[in-house]
Amino acid sequence: MRIALRTSGGRGEYELAGQQGSVHASDLFGREMSYEITPEIVIPGRAVAIVTEKQGKPRIRLQEQQTTTHFYRLLAAVLLLPKPKRELKQTHGALLLRRDSYSMTAINVDVSAKTSSGVVLRPTDLLVENADNKKQQVSVVERMGRIFRLWAAASGQSTPFAALVLRHKEAIGDAAANHKTIEDAADEIASALHTDADPLPLAERAMGLVPIITRPVTERTAAEEPLVSLFAEDDHRTPMEARVERVKQWRQLAVRGADGAKFRQSVRQVYGARCLFSGQRLPKTEVTETAGVDAAHILPWSRYDVNSVTNGICLDKLCHWGFDEGVVRLSFDRSASTYMVDVPGQMKAAAKKAGLDLEYFRRLAGPVPASRLPADRAHWPHPEYLEELNKFMFGSSA
Repeated sequence: MRIALRTSGGRGEYELAGQQGSVHASDLFGREMSYEITPEIVIPGRAVAIVTEKQGKPRIRLQEQQTTTHFYRLLAAVLLLPKPKRELKQTHGALLLRRDSYSMTAINVDVSAKTSSGVVLRPTDLLVENADNKKQQVSVVERMGRIFRLWAAASGQSTPFAALVLRHKEAIGDAAANHKTIEDAADEIASALHTDADPLPLAERAMGLVPIITRPVTERTAAEEPLVSLFAEDDHRTPMEARVERVKQWRQLAVRGADGAKFRQSVRQVYGARCLFSGQRLPKTEVTETAGVDAAHILPWSRYDVNSVTNGICLDKLCHWGFDEGVVRLSFDRSASTYMVDVPGQMKAAAKKAGLDLEYFRRLAGPVPASRLPADRAHWPHPEYLEELNKFMFGSSA
């Protein structure tokens, strides 16, 4: 499913189109939209998708305009992208990511949640292009990972620029979510950097960070099929499958860099290279080049310290795969003060349909022996992190 720019004359209009699993865009018409940037950052959109009376076309309309703007502008401000235009015909230039020099022509979204009156949409990828037929994909996960890193650096500094970065963070985290305040905060950062191009690499340098280039920044042409297929309107995955995929993307991002390497080493050390689920101890030895266990993040996104040992568990390769794919779940029983392993009901049904053998994971189900946990209780998995992850992936904390 995607929010797409229709350029049939004039400024262009945005509409909600396509489907995800069995959910069609038309099923969401008339529901107030909110936008899940990360599972803990949900911004009210104060907008609805409707079918216009005169033309009978599906369009997105704002419910009020005093504190609200269209999603393409809001998302650009959140991600610290230069301000885009709706008028694709008016966008030109060799440099695609420059203020008013590109349009956001498609925003891939997952259906995170829906009720009778509202829907939460999770943006995943953006297609940006200009009238000179230059196109580029922007990953929301990768971009937000860099934003989190920028916020964390600013929290440890007391410079005027750090204050601007923290103002951006506060505006996005404000429950009232004034879209124009978020835009103003992003504009102040770009203005302080004296740029109308992409401000994020410059902001990273200003905060003493080495810019992370997670993929080659290449501007593609419309003839490239991989980019076109990425923004197809129909996504046949179920919302649950999409949630699992997003968690995997966040986890892949979280393990990169020096912080990720330190996290891996620390988790393996406090667990003694023992898998929490299976109990197998698989350290690196003189005859093995690598350990047989991994450090797995619980929450790969967080307002907390993502790379804290309490946000990790030590798992062997197969259990790590099962944990990342949602095949096996770890929860905390507060009444018994015990960690529990189980195979979620949703996965049992999906595995039966796909012919996936879950017997190995079924044998792991039950309470986790305390002997497998770190000797220091302060290093045990944080129950709140597990509850937040399970609520996101499975709709419940246990």
